[in-house]
Amino acid sequence: MYQQRHCLSFTYRASPINSLPFGLHVRSLLCAYLQSPTFISSSFKVLRVLDVHGSSVYHVVIGSENLVHLRYLAISCKLPPMGTFHRLECLVVDTMDVVEISEVLLNMLSLRHMQFNGGAYFSASCCRQATNDESFQINNNLQSISWLKISDETDEKILRSLPNLRRLKAKLGTSLNYSFDCLTRLESLKLSPDYSNAGDSCYSLINLPVNLKKLTLFDVHVSRKQMEIIGRLLKLEVLKLLLVAFEGRQWGTSEDEFPTSEDEFPQLKFLKLDDVQLAEWNASSDNFPRLQRLVLRHCNHLKRIPSGLGDIPMLQKIEVYQCSQAIKDSAKLIQEEQQEMENEDLKIIISD
Repeated sequence: MYQQRHCLSFTYRASPINSLPFGLHVRSLLCAYLQSPTFISSSFKVLRVLDVHGSSVYHVVIGSENLVHLRYLAISCKLPPMGTFHRLECLVVDTMDVVEISEVLLNMLSLRHMQFNGGAYFSASCCRQATNDESFQINNNLQSISWLKISDETDEKILRSLPNLRRLKAKLGTSLNYSFDCLTRLESLKLSPDYSNAGDSCYSLINLPVNLKKLTLFDVHVSRKQMEIIGRLLKLEVLKLLLVAFEGRQWGTSEDEFPTSEDEFPQLKFLKLDDVQLAEWNASSDNFPRLQRLVLRHCNHLKRIPSGLGDIPMLQKIEVYQCSQAIKDSAKLIQEEQQEMENEDLKIIISD
Protein backbone atom coordinates (compact mmCIF):
# COMPACT_ATOMS: atom_id res chain seq x y z
CA MET A 1 0.00 0.00 0.00
CA TYR A 2 2.99 2.31 0.50
CA GLN A 3 4.18 1.99 -3.07
CA GLN A 4 1.82 4.64 -4.47
CA ARG A 5 2.25 7.22 -1.71
CA HIS A 6 4.48 10.26 -2.16
CA CYS A 7 4.59 11.24 1.53
CA LEU A 8 4.58 8.99 4.62
CA SER A 9 4.28 10.15 8.24
CA PHE A 10 4.84 7.84 11.23
CA THR A 11 4.91 8.07 15.00
CA TYR A 12 6.84 5.40 16.87
CA ARG A 13 7.16 5.10 20.62
CA ALA A 14 9.48 2.80 22.56
CA SER A 15 9.86 -0.39 20.57
CA PRO A 16 12.46 -2.83 19.24
CA ILE A 17 14.46 -2.05 16.11
CA ASN A 18 12.01 -0.61 13.60
CA SER A 19 12.16 -1.23 9.88
CA LEU A 20 10.31 1.54 8.16
CA PRO A 21 7.97 0.48 5.35
CA PHE A 22 9.40 0.82 1.89
CA GLY A 23 7.89 2.47 -1.13
CA LEU A 24 9.31 2.95 -4.59
CA HIS A 25 7.38 6.21 -5.07
CA VAL A 26 7.73 7.74 -1.59
CA ARG A 27 9.50 11.09 -1.75
CA SER A 28 8.98 12.40 1.82
CA LEU A 29 9.29 10.43 5.05
CA LEU A 30 8.39 12.19 8.31
CA CYS A 31 8.89 10.33 11.59
CA ALA A 32 8.35 11.53 15.16
CA TYR A 33 9.16 10.23 18.64
CA LEU A 34 11.48 7.48 17.50
CA GLN A 35 13.03 5.92 20.60
CA SER A 36 15.04 3.01 19.21
CA PRO A 37 17.35 2.25 16.27
CA THR A 38 15.48 2.48 12.98
CA PHE A 39 16.40 0.78 9.72
CA ILE A 40 15.51 2.62 6.54
CA SER A 41 15.13 0.36 3.55
CA SER A 42 17.16 1.08 0.43
CA SER A 43 13.89 0.52 -1.43
CA PHE A 44 13.12 4.22 -0.95
CA LYS A 45 14.67 4.80 -4.36
CA VAL A 46 13.43 8.36 -4.90
CA LEU A 47 13.23 9.65 -1.32
CA ARG A 48 13.92 13.40 -1.26
CA VAL A 49 12.98 14.36 2.32
CA LEU A 50 13.84 12.45 5.52
CA ASP A 51 12.80 14.12 8.76
CA VAL A 52 13.35 12.16 11.98
CA HIS A 53 14.34 15.07 14.22
CA GLY A 54 12.64 15.43 17.59
CA SER A 55 13.32 11.79 18.42
CA SER A 56 15.28 10.47 21.39
CA VAL A 57 18.92 11.55 21.64
CA TYR A 58 19.76 7.83 21.73
CA HIS A 59 17.97 7.16 18.47
CA VAL A 60 20.07 5.96 15.53
CA VAL A 61 19.01 5.90 11.87
CA ILE A 62 20.53 2.93 10.05
CA GLY A 63 20.78 2.92 6.28
CA SER A 64 20.17 6.62 5.60
CA GLU A 65 23.48 6.89 3.75
CA ASN A 66 21.96 4.75 0.99
CA LEU A 67 19.39 7.43 0.18
CA VAL A 68 21.48 9.10 -2.50
CA HIS A 69 18.66 11.32 -3.80
CA LEU A 70 17.98 13.10 -0.49
CA ARG A 71 17.56 16.87 -0.68
CA TYR A 72 16.56 17.43 2.96
CA LEU A 73 17.81 15.55 6.04
CA ALA A 74 16.74 16.34 9.62
CA ILE A 75 17.96 14.06 12.43
CA SER A 76 18.38 14.02 16.21
CA CYS A 77 21.33 11.66 16.32
CA LYS A 78 24.93 11.35 15.22
CA LEU A 79 25.62 12.26 11.61
CA PRO A 80 25.72 9.28 9.26
CA PRO A 81 28.49 9.00 6.65
CA MET A 82 27.84 12.01 4.41
CA GLY A 83 29.91 11.13 1.35
CA THR A 84 26.97 9.68 -0.61
CA PHE A 85 24.61 12.66 -0.25
CA HIS A 86 25.62 14.37 -3.48
CA ARG A 87 22.21 16.05 -3.88
CA LEU A 88 21.63 17.15 -0.29
CA GLU A 89 20.58 20.81 0.01
CA CYS A 90 19.53 21.17 3.66
CA LEU A 91 20.92 19.48 6.79
CA VAL A 92 19.35 19.87 10.25
CA VAL A 93 20.93 18.26 13.33
CA ASP A 94 18.60 18.71 16.31
CA THR A 95 20.68 17.63 19.30
CA MET A 96 22.39 19.37 22.20
CA ASP A 97 25.71 17.86 21.13
CA VAL A 98 28.28 19.92 19.26
CA VAL A 99 28.78 18.60 15.72
CA GLU A 100 32.03 18.48 13.76
CA ILE A 101 31.85 20.08 10.31
CA SER A 102 34.05 17.87 8.15
CA GLU A 103 35.73 18.54 4.82
CA VAL A 104 33.07 16.37 3.20
CA LEU A 105 30.32 18.71 4.37
CA LEU A 106 32.19 21.86 3.40
CA ASN A 107 32.87 20.56 -0.11
CA MET A 108 29.33 19.39 -0.93
CA LEU A 109 28.40 21.55 -3.92
CA SER A 110 24.66 20.94 -3.53
CA LEU A 111 24.49 21.85 0.18
CA ARG A 112 22.84 25.22 0.82
CA HIS A 113 21.76 25.19 4.48
CA MET A 114 23.22 23.69 7.67
CA GLN A 115 21.49 23.99 11.04
CA PHE A 116 23.13 22.64 14.19
CA ASN A 117 20.96 23.39 17.22
CA GLY A 118 23.69 22.36 19.65
CA GLY A 119 26.43 24.18 17.75
CA ALA A 120 29.12 23.08 15.33
CA TYR A 121 32.83 23.59 14.78
CA PHE A 122 35.22 23.14 11.88
CA SER A 123 37.09 19.82 12.01
CA ALA A 124 40.77 19.61 12.93
CA SER A 125 41.67 18.56 9.38
CA CYS A 126 39.91 21.64 7.94
CA CYS A 127 41.77 23.85 10.40
CA ARG A 128 45.11 22.27 9.48
CA GLN A 129 44.49 22.88 5.79
CA ALA A 130 43.51 26.48 6.43
CA THR A 131 46.61 27.01 8.57
CA ASN A 132 49.11 25.41 6.16
CA ASP A 133 47.69 26.67 2.86
CA GLU A 134 47.93 30.44 2.34
CA SER A 135 45.60 30.22 -0.67
CA PHE A 136 43.07 28.06 1.18
CA GLN A 137 39.71 27.92 -0.61
CA ILE A 138 36.55 25.82 -0.39
CA ASN A 139 34.33 25.10 -3.36
CA ASN A 140 30.74 25.19 -2.11
CA ASN A 141 27.45 27.08 -2.31
CA LEU A 142 26.50 27.34 1.37
CA GLN A 143 23.94 30.07 2.04
CA SER A 144 23.22 29.61 5.76
CA ILE A 145 24.88 28.11 8.86
CA SER A 146 23.45 27.91 12.38
CA TRP A 147 25.06 27.73 15.03
CA LEU A 148 28.76 27.95 14.15
CA LYS A 149 31.45 28.21 16.83
CA ILE A 150 34.17 30.72 15.91
CA SER A 151 37.09 30.60 18.33
CA ASP A 152 40.23 31.79 16.58
CA GLU A 153 41.75 33.25 13.42
CA THR A 154 41.75 29.86 11.68
CA ASP A 155 37.97 29.63 12.05
CA GLU A 156 37.72 33.13 10.59
CA LYS A 157 39.90 32.12 7.65
CA ILE A 158 37.64 29.16 6.86
CA LEU A 159 34.60 31.39 7.19
CA ARG A 160 36.08 33.80 4.64
CA SER A 161 36.13 30.93 2.15
CA LEU A 162 32.31 30.83 2.21
CA PRO A 163 31.49 33.94 0.15
CA ASN A 164 27.93 32.85 -0.70
CA LEU A 165 26.69 32.93 2.89
CA ARG A 166 23.51 34.98 3.34
CA ARG A 167 22.53 33.96 6.89
CA LEU A 168 24.85 33.16 9.78
CA LYS A 169 24.26 32.40 13.46
CA ALA A 170 27.54 32.20 15.32
CA LYS A 171 28.86 31.65 18.83
CA LEU A 172 32.00 33.71 19.35
CA GLY A 173 35.00 33.23 21.60
CA THR A 174 36.26 36.15 23.66
CA SER A 175 39.81 36.52 22.40
CA LEU A 176 39.30 38.17 19.01
CA ASN A 177 38.17 41.35 17.37
CA TYR A 178 35.80 40.00 14.75
CA SER A 179 35.41 41.27 11.22
CA PHE A 180 32.68 39.90 8.96
CA ASP A 181 32.98 42.35 6.08
CA CYS A 182 34.48 39.64 3.84
CA LEU A 183 31.04 38.01 3.69
CA THR A 184 29.76 40.48 1.14
CA ARG A 185 26.46 38.64 0.51
CA LEU A 186 25.55 38.20 4.17
CA GLU A 187 22.10 39.63 4.92
CA SER A 188 21.30 38.19 8.37
CA LEU A 189 23.74 37.83 11.27
CA LYS A 190 23.09 36.67 14.84
CA LEU A 191 25.96 36.64 17.34
CA SER A 192 26.15 35.14 20.81
CA PRO A 193 29.03 34.32 23.18
CA ASP A 194 30.32 30.77 23.25
CA TYR A 195 29.53 29.84 26.83
CA SER A 196 31.57 26.64 26.57
CA ASN A 197 34.71 28.79 26.68
CA ALA A 198 35.71 30.51 29.88
CA GLY A 199 35.66 34.28 29.85
CA ASP A 200 33.38 37.27 29.79
CA SER A 201 31.17 38.19 26.84
CA CYS A 202 33.59 40.77 25.51
CA TYR A 203 34.03 40.01 21.82
CA SER A 204 34.41 43.09 19.62
CA LEU A 205 33.11 43.84 16.14
CA ILE A 206 35.55 45.58 13.81
CA ASN A 207 33.64 45.54 10.55
CA LEU A 208 30.29 44.22 9.37
CA PRO A 209 29.06 43.27 5.86
CA VAL A 210 27.81 46.26 3.90
CA ASN A 211 24.73 44.36 2.67
CA LEU A 212 23.56 43.30 6.13
CA LYS A 213 19.79 43.71 6.60
CA LYS A 214 19.22 41.97 9.94
CA LEU A 215 21.53 41.98 12.99
CA THR A 216 20.97 40.37 16.40
CA LEU A 217 23.47 40.73 19.24
CA PHE A 218 23.08 38.68 22.41
CA ASP A 219 24.82 39.10 25.77
CA VAL A 220 27.69 41.37 24.81
CA HIS A 221 29.28 44.69 25.79
CA VAL A 222 29.12 47.27 23.01
CA SER A 223 31.28 50.36 22.82
CA ARG A 224 30.38 53.70 21.29
CA LYS A 225 32.59 52.82 18.32
CA GLN A 226 30.78 49.52 17.76
CA MET A 227 27.41 51.27 17.76
CA GLU A 228 28.81 53.67 15.16
CA ILE A 229 29.82 50.73 12.99
CA ILE A 230 26.31 49.27 13.25
CA GLY A 231 24.71 52.64 12.55
CA ARG A 232 26.65 53.03 9.30
CA LEU A 233 25.12 49.90 7.77
CA LEU A 234 23.15 51.52 4.97
CA LYS A 235 20.88 48.51 4.32
CA LEU A 236 20.18 47.47 7.90
CA GLU A 237 16.42 47.07 8.46
CA VAL A 238 16.20 45.00 11.66
CA LEU A 239 18.30 45.44 14.81
CA LYS A 240 17.77 43.33 17.95
CA LEU A 241 19.91 43.96 21.03
CA LEU A 242 19.35 41.32 23.73
CA LEU A 243 21.14 41.45 27.11
CA VAL A 244 23.48 44.04 25.61
CA ALA A 245 25.49 46.32 27.91
CA PHE A 246 26.16 49.76 26.47
CA GLU A 247 29.42 51.49 27.32
CA GLY A 248 28.73 53.88 30.19
CA ARG A 249 25.07 52.79 29.96
CA GLN A 250 24.67 55.55 27.38
CA TRP A 251 23.63 55.68 23.75
CA GLY A 252 23.82 58.96 21.88
CA THR A 253 23.37 61.11 24.97
CA SER A 254 24.05 64.83 24.71
CA GLU A 255 26.95 64.45 27.16
CA ASP A 256 28.45 61.76 24.95
CA GLU A 257 31.53 62.56 22.91
CA PHE A 258 29.97 60.56 20.06
CA PRO A 259 26.26 61.45 19.90
CA THR A 260 23.94 59.53 17.60
CA SER A 261 24.55 60.84 14.09
CA GLU A 262 21.83 61.89 11.70
CA ASP A 263 23.56 59.71 9.12
CA GLU A 264 23.07 56.54 11.19
CA PHE A 265 20.40 53.87 10.70
CA PRO A 266 19.02 55.31 7.44
CA GLN A 267 16.94 52.21 6.57
CA LEU A 268 16.19 50.75 10.01
CA LYS A 269 12.54 49.67 10.29
CA PHE A 270 12.52 47.49 13.43
CA LEU A 271 14.43 48.10 16.68
CA LYS A 272 14.21 45.81 19.72
CA LEU A 273 15.89 46.45 23.06
CA ASP A 274 15.52 43.50 25.44
CA ASP A 275 16.99 43.56 28.97
CA VAL A 276 19.73 45.98 27.95
CA GLN A 277 22.11 47.79 30.28
CA LEU A 278 21.12 51.28 29.10
CA ALA A 279 20.13 54.27 31.20
CA GLU A 280 20.52 57.32 28.95
CA TRP A 281 19.29 57.27 25.36
CA ASN A 282 19.21 60.47 23.34
CA ALA A 283 17.79 60.31 19.82
CA SER A 284 15.46 62.15 17.49
CA SER A 285 13.43 61.42 14.39
CA ASP A 286 16.47 62.29 12.28
CA ASN A 287 18.44 59.37 13.74
CA PHE A 288 15.90 56.71 12.72
CA PRO A 289 14.05 58.26 9.75
CA ARG A 290 12.38 55.01 8.57
CA LEU A 291 11.69 53.31 11.89
CA GLN A 292 8.28 51.62 11.90
CA ARG A 293 8.29 49.55 15.09
CA LEU A 294 10.06 49.97 18.43
CA VAL A 295 9.98 47.15 21.01
CA LEU A 296 11.23 47.55 24.59
CA ARG A 297 11.25 44.53 26.90
CA HIS A 298 12.63 44.31 30.45
CA CYS A 299 14.31 47.71 30.09
CA ASN A 300 14.33 48.58 33.79
CA HIS A 301 17.43 50.78 33.72
CA LEU A 302 16.33 53.11 30.93
CA LYS A 303 15.06 56.43 32.26
CA ARG A 304 12.86 57.35 29.30
CA ILE A 305 12.07 56.78 25.65
CA PRO A 306 13.39 59.71 23.59
CA SER A 307 10.33 61.85 22.93
CA GLY A 308 11.66 62.82 19.50
CA LEU A 309 11.06 59.30 18.25
CA GLY A 310 7.36 60.07 18.18
CA ASP A 311 8.00 62.51 15.33
CA ILE A 312 9.24 59.78 12.99
CA PRO A 313 6.76 59.93 10.09
CA MET A 314 6.83 56.16 9.44
CA LEU A 315 6.60 55.04 13.08
CA GLN A 316 3.54 52.81 13.52
CA LYS A 317 3.95 51.15 16.90
CA ILE A 318 5.82 51.40 20.21
CA GLU A 319 5.59 48.25 22.33
CA VAL A 320 6.55 48.19 26.01
CA TYR A 321 6.68 44.87 27.87
CA GLN A 322 7.59 44.45 31.56
CA CYS A 323 9.52 47.71 31.75
CA SER A 324 9.84 50.30 34.51
CA GLN A 325 7.07 52.77 35.25
CA ALA A 326 9.23 55.56 33.83
CA ILE A 327 9.28 53.85 30.44
CA LYS A 328 5.53 53.31 30.53
CA ASP A 329 4.97 56.97 31.40
CA SER A 330 7.24 58.21 28.60
CA ALA A 331 5.45 55.97 26.08
CA LYS A 332 2.09 57.45 27.17
CA LEU A 333 3.54 60.96 26.94
CA ILE A 334 4.69 60.33 23.37
CA GLN A 335 1.21 59.13 22.49
CA GLU A 336 -0.41 62.21 24.04
CA GLU A 337 1.98 64.54 22.20
CA GLN A 338 1.24 62.85 18.89
CA GLN A 339 -2.50 62.97 19.48
CA GLU A 340 -2.23 66.71 20.14
CA MET A 341 -0.65 66.97 16.68
CA GLU A 342 -3.56 64.94 15.28
CA ASN A 343 -1.42 61.88 14.70
CA GLU A 344 -3.81 59.02 15.47
CA ASP A 345 -1.82 56.38 13.58
CA LEU A 346 0.82 55.75 16.25
CA LYS A 347 -0.17 52.79 18.43
CA ILE A 348 1.22 52.30 21.93
CA ILE A 349 1.14 48.83 23.53
CA ILE A 350 1.99 48.54 27.24
CA SER A 351 1.93 45.18 28.99
CA ASP A 352 3.18 43.73 32.26
